[in-house]
Amino acid sequence: MSRKVIPFIVAFVLICLVMVVAGVFSFSGAVAAEKFGSTVAWSQPYNSAESMKVIDLTGDGQDELFIQSLDNVSVFDGAGTPLWSFGYSSPKTTLGDVNGDGVEDIVVYHLGTGTSVDLISKGNVTTLAQTLNIGFPSRVALIRFSAGPEIVLGDNGGGILALTTDGAPLWSGNVGSAEIRGMDDARIGGEIHMAVASNDGTVKVFAADGSTVWTVNQEQLRRMRAFDLNADGTSEVITGGEYGAFKIYNAANGTVLFEKSLGQAVSEVREVELNGDPSSREIVAGGKDGGVWAFSFDGTTASQMWSGSLSDKVTEIAGLDINEDGKQEAVIGDDAGNVAIFTENGTRNNLPDHSSGITRIDIGKLGNERYVVIADYSEVQTNKVNFNSIPGFQFAPLVVGLIVSAVILIIAAILASIPAKPEMKLSLQDKSRESLDAERRMLKEHIADVERLRKSGEMSGDAYLARLKRLRGDLAENEAAFKTAGHQIKVETFACPHCGGTLELGMDKCEYCGQVILS
Repeated sequence: MSRKVIPFIVAFVLICLVMVVAGVFSFSGAVAAEKFGSTVAWSQPYNSAESMKVIDLTGDGQDELFIQSLDNVSVFDGAGTPLWSFGYSSPKTTLGDVNGDGVEDIVVYHLGTGTSVDLISKGNVTTLAQTLNIGFPSRVALIRFSAGPEIVLGDNGGGILALTTDGAPLWSGNVGSAEIRGMDDARIGGEIHMAVASNDGTVKVFAADGSTVWTVNQEQLRRMRAFDLNADGTSEVITGGEYGAFKIYNAANGTVLFEKSLGQAVSEVREVELNGDPSSREIVAGGKDGGVWAFSFDGTTASQMWSGSLSDKVTEIAGLDINEDGKQEAVIGDDAGNVAIFTENGTRNNLPDHSSGITRIDIGKLGNERYVVIADYSEVQTNKVNFNSIPGFQFAPLVVGLIVSAVILIIAAILASIPAKPEMKLSLQDKSRESLDAERRMLKEHIADVERLRKSGEMSGDAYLARLKRLRGDLAENEAAFKTAGHQIKVETFACPHCGGTLELGMDKCEYCGQVILS
């Protein structure tokens, strides 16, 4: 193959690789010029928030910020001014209109006079129940069963107690024997039921009267959520295990619709409408080691959309349509204080870090602005998130690929135009007799080696003739050098009168041109 062709073949292969990589980057959207940023509107000191929600708690049509810690329940207005704050011992809270006045209330399950339940309505505190027959607070939910709303309490030993909205006990039960880690309403054929899970891996679905619809036991779990992902009137119960099991159950009968091992403890699970298509719903899961996964559910099974990572345990996930394109972005915080926004295709954009771990994230309108509200171990902060995009930048990798390809072609052309390196010739002039004798012996040894390789079949005929012609030519030059130096030597070669090839004395036919030589 011509040495001028080889650089272009190599260049073609490299250009194909460059353009394939450029195409992958362009059409996957991995380098789209989308940039999310944020500015802080206001912040307030607040230690270790366990629960947080942007919601209207005063009935004035404006949302406030509800937040609850290990010893406090507080509400801030849209500008960050505290409206009310109450101290509690080990509270767990839920929100909902309990008294029927059309305004959301705060239900507080706490340690007071025994185990107690308070109701905070428009800043006014009412005790609903005291000295209840249930243990240390773990979860509380307001479940709106078809027969009427119930306040359901879950303790750290798997105990369940349902109350009327006036605080009267209705029924009790248990879910395993460990801390209740999830409590959510779940629809079966359009009718509200309740899904509950404990840390030992027990998952149950209850009817309004406390009867069990079904029970399953899996590995120890950290999180459980219930969503009607395909809007068919029956919810899906999603669990995240201590050892990485991610499962989706049918709320009607407990059958497993999907399961996958994520390789690390699942620390959080949320629904985020990533693709903007209401016919399928998306689930984002976060892991103890910082892993992040997005799944799409079509009603029968789930498929993984993408995966990503943060630097520490994922502590919170929330969805926000920041660029108002009908698709939500996943806002995710970790225990190292990192906050990142993941888009539909898994592209990550970092928001400013916090000095301590993220405990809660929520999204909503405070005053006249929509904010991402982020709570860490020391404060709560409202952030105005902005989005910037440069149209057409998505295809910049293709332009770069074309430029690189052109450079490769130019280099190939330069390499092909470089003349061949002159063949190195052995100079035999101005040599001593001893040196000329040594060179003569060396040349004869090389000729003998070539003859041996030809006879053994290790060298082709054309290669043999080419090598032999060169060696005999060197031998002829050696003889000429002997004569020039005035040394006596027996001449052993002569030149073919037809082609000029160097032959041994006595040959009557040229090996190179095939002509008969008359001596």
